[in-house]
Amino acid sequence: SPAMRLRALRLRWPEWLIGAGGVVLLVAMLGLPWYTLTLSSRPPGPIFLVPQQVDGWNGLATSHWLLLLTVIVALAATFLQAQRRAPALPVTFAVFAALLGGVSTLWLIIRVLIDPPGGRGIGGWIGLVGAAAIAYGGYASVRMEGIARVDAPTEIPTIEVAELPTG
Repeated sequence: SPAMRLRALRLRWPEWLIGAGGVVLLVAMLGLPWYTLTLSSRPPGPIFLVPQQVDGWNGLATSHWLLLLTVIVALAATFLQAQRRAPALPVTFAVFAALLGGVSTLWLIIRVLIDPPGGRGIGGWIGLVGAAAIAYGGYASVRMEGIARVDAPTEIPTIEVAELPTG
């Protein structure tokens, strides 16, 4: 049906921000170094200390699942907004994106700014920006009312009123 096609014109700036934040967080989590950990060799033999960079997926023991869920919800919110005329699912996923993005942002403030497990890498900072973009985009999307211009009615339907017989 025409209402179920993906249409980029249905995306408002908050949904673009949610989607971009999801992509940025995913790329940062899987492809960029977050921490530099110092590993040591084991005996027998001399002990060597070797710095090793780890990405967000391997550097965040269990909280990487929170970030992955945040990315999935962010991309789903963007996809559903582009797909549907009715606001129920897009708004629901925008609310979830705002909540998960906020929780992820707070968690990353702790893990990147306050208490990193090793030396900080660029990935953590970029991931923090991505999570914050998801949170703000979700909030702004929920606050923005109305439907996309592409889905607005072109004509207002009118009803012809027949003249009633007098008498």
